[in-house]
Amino acid sequence: MKKICCLLAVAVLGLSACSTAKLTQIPSYKLKIIQGNELDQNVVNSLQPGMSREQVQMLLGTPLLRDPFHANRWDYLFVITRANEIQEEKKLTLYFDANGKLIHAEGDALTAQPVPVTE
Repeated sequence: MKKICCLLAVAVLGLSACSTAKLTQIPSYKLKIIQGNELDQNVVNSLQPGMSREQVQMLLGTPLLRDPFHANRWDYLFVITRANEIQEEKKLTLYFDANGKLIHAEGDALTAQPVPVTE
């Protein structure tokens, strides 16, 4: 019985030496997480009004979001995070008309040349 109590006391003392404050000082590898579609600036700038959905999908890939309530809207998102901190984030929203032709694009993935609205 005394052996078990002594072992238990040693285990409790040993475990009490481990604290989260000391664990945070240990350097660890933080994985870089890439999510979404990479939005290459040259490809985004090549978007033109009147392009079909198929042409846009060939350029940018499948959109991250296809909202069933907004069938004429595609959302692209590209995020790079490391250690729960966002390092890069780009958003692009494309709008199509009833015939499936690109009419408008918006988002921070666009540079000085946004796709104009055509009617």
